[in-house]
Amino acid sequence: MGLQIGDLYFTSISANQSVQVRGPKQQGYLTFALFWEAKGGNFYGHGQPLCPQTDLNGFDRQRETGFVTPQVGMITDIFIPVGIFEACANDLQRYDLDDRFLAKNHVSILPDQIGQIKDYLRELFWLAQHKPDWLNQPHVQQLVANDLVPLVIQAIPIQGSATPTLKPSRRRKLIAQAELEMVAHLEKPLTLKELAKRLGSSSSALSYGFQELFGISPMRYLKVRRLNVVRRCLKARDPDSCTVEILANQFGFWNAGHFARDYRVMFGELPSKTLQRTEVR
Repeated sequence: MGLQIGDLYFTSISANQSVQVRGPKQQGYLTFALFWEAKGGNFYGHGQPLCPQTDLNGFDRQRETGFVTPQVGMITDIFIPVGIFEACANDLQRYDLDDRFLAKNHVSILPDQIGQIKDYLRELFWLAQHKPDWLNQPHVQQLVANDLVPLVIQAIPIQGSATPTLKPSRRRKLIAQAELEMVAHLEKPLTLKELAKRLGSSSSALSYGFQELFGISPMRYLKVRRLNVVRRCLKARDPDSCTVEILANQFGFWNAGHFARDYRVMFGELPSKTLQRTEVR
């Protein structure tokens, strides 16, 4: 399956037998390959075994595509224009993601971070199938680029020991301002780049600030805040005049299945259960 959203391209290949793929890469793009659960063997990239839970692969522009699938498995490629990747990396002050890093062609990241990327991809492919017209809107395409590219970059461990830092007082003030801005725009699309611009800060300062204070990224924090608001609304609404889907859409959750899963993980029950409980009060 192939998908184009603005300047970004995606392909998803499922295999029910072992397949070997070799060939030139798309010129002008960086390819980031993710691997899903494998059965009957492993994924291999240029002879190196790859772990679906932790590995990104394929971003060396000087090296051709070369991978082998297991008997059953799926691989998803994200194609990011070189210029967009470099601009975002610079904005995040990730100067370590240079040609020397790209030449490695492979990096292992934390399972929860690769899980966030996969969740985002599931959402995109679901929207492409069920709401293609919504994805074709220019502002949505820009929103996807401003969401996904930083998500990929921030997932990659810093190559070296240097990390941008703020003085504690400035960091606390910046994060407090960011929280206020998020609360004011819970029902509107908000990317990391837009948030940094409104605060007169940098994406990297926000990212490191949230990571140091909360242990999560700014966008993950925003998602948690939105889930909490939806829960409060569900508790206050009349089930006869409110549906979970409409309320979830209001706060940017477009895939009902993914929303229900995230909601249940966070609160221990389905959103429909929360809404139904208002009837017995």
